[in-house]
Amino acid sequence: MGMNSTQESDRKAIIRRRIRDGRAVQAPFERIEVGHAISQGVLEVLNAVPPTCVAAYFSTDTEPSTDELLESLWARGIRVLTPRVQDDELQWIETSRDSATEIGSFGIREVQGEQIATLKDAQAIVIPALAIDPMGFRLGQGGGFYDRALAEFVDPPLLIAVVHDREDLLDIPVESHDARMDVIVTERHTRYITPMQK
Repeated sequence: MGMNSTQESDRKAIIRRRIRDGRAVQAPFERIEVGHAISQGVLEVLNAVPPTCVAAYFSTDTEPSTDELLESLWARGIRVLTPRVQDDELQWIETSRDSATEIGSFGIREVQGEQIATLKDAQAIVIPALAIDPMGFRLGQGGGFYDRALAEFVDPPLLIAVVHDREDLLDIPVESHDARMDVIVTERHTRYITPMQK
């Protein structure tokens, strides 16, 4: 017998809490090392596109660091979009290394006062996740921001999720609104869910 939506939500909450607890004890130098390895993996994936515009994000203190990835994208002359929370939606802001950021309502660095862009300009979207299941479905933080943003696409661009290696291939509940990723990048491996045809 399958779980109902309340049971699925409860199970997701338990998994989220366990993963957040595990991330909270990671040493800062480990986070940077993981971020370096993931950055290299994401760049290798992007080499096959190659994109002129990538949507990415500023990592929090407990997520794999995206600092090196962002710097590498800017160094390559790639246009970078990062999210800003506005009401219940994500706005996408064209971002440079000189952009001024503030900590937003969810504890995430957000660019302020810059030109709003459209996510549909991006040929690839690098997406934060807490866990990924074997089929590539993503468990996020629970706000549904990325699920709503991706639901606007008829034909989404390349979707790249980044997680710690221990957070990939987990058994997580999947609901109808959960987005399936194309590529999963961890510090130890890159896993392709769909062929690189985008």
